Amino acid sequence: MCPACERRRFRVKSLQKRRSTALILAVAWLVVCLVLTLAMGQTKATEDYEIKLLAAQKLQGWMDDIRDYKLEAGLSLTPYDTHKTGMIGDEYTPITTSLGSEEAKRTTANPDMAALLVQMLTEAGVKSGDTIGAGFSGSFPTLNLAVLAAGEAMNVKVIYIASMGASTFGANQPQFTFPDMVCRLYLDGRLQTPPALITPGGDYDCGGEMFEEEKEAALTRIASYGVADIMQERDFAVNLKAREDLYETLGPISCFVGVGGNITTIGLEEDKMKAGVMVPYTVTSVRSDDGLLQYYNAHGLPVLHLLNIKRLAAQYGLPFDPETIVPPGQSALYYHTVYPHFPALAGILGAVCILVFAFKRRSMSDDR
Repeated sequence: MCPACERRRFRVKSLQKRRSTALILAVAWLVVCLVLTLAMGQTKATEDYEIKLLAAQKLQGWMDDIRDYKLEAGLSLTPYDTHKTGMIGDEYTPITTSLGSEEAKRTTANPDMAALLVQMLTEAGVKSGDTIGAGFSGSFPTLNLAVLAAGEAMNVKVIYIASMGASTFGANQPQFTFPDMVCRLYLDGRLQTPPALITPGGDYDCGGEMFEEEKEAALTRIASYGVADIMQERDFAVNLKAREDLYETLGPISCFVGVGGNITTIGLEEDKMKAGVMVPYTVTSVRSDDGLLQYYNAHGLPVLHLLNIKRLAAQYGLPFDPETIVPPGQSALYYHTVYPHFPALAGILGAVCILVFAFKRRSMSDDR
């Protein structure tokens, strides 16, 4: 091989080695800066910390009130209520509508559910001064109240329809149902907004699977509060239209929240909508057997679907069926980690400089 070729071959190898070294240095520098960025992260309260805390404190107060109401009614705390919240029902009662998860009910019996609802409503674009609609079954009474607590804390009007029927471990005690809870709280001046309407819930939204005597006794007691009318409409389309008209008359609403599995909320067929915040147009068309979640979503409104509790807990970093409940203001819902920008910028700029320098050296060498 001629001397010139040998020198050129040597230069190429040298340049390749230099380029590889530059790449290694650039990656190493990026890793160092990434580690520095993570190490320098600071945990800070979210901007809506005070609103979330206020909502959770409201919910905690209502939970305490309801526990007292139950004791007044001669109801003791159930053995499934391990945290003594007063929000867990019995396994089976004459007004139980379906099977439910004991663990899911305990997960939601937590004042931080109100903080979660503040976050979810904010994600849905709800802001102070807005009006939202809500449909509540008795299956998750604490989640229902969490929506109301979040509404009060955010200065959001909530037009809600409360149903009596509940799945196992929900508000299924006929002596004190979910409509009893909100009516008592409203009459005692603890809750700002009464229900706009009350229904039995369950089959056909008329409690078809409930024991007739216990159902009628509960409905008679609820009617005696004089807080809201009771609707018993078996025709699904007529029932749905009545609800839509009510939300429009008292609204209009900018978001719809569905808690639990009332047929008018999720529809007649198997519930196919994911749990969580659904932005507009997740649903593109409405069928005759669809519920209000699908109806409002297809009409351009964000909706909150609160039913698959295990999925929701995982999505928002909350413990499922926790052994202990931390006081409001301490969970991950109230905080986020803020990372400094400088180390990341230094990493990117440094890596670019290293690579540019190596590339220029190569170009200059190639030109000679």
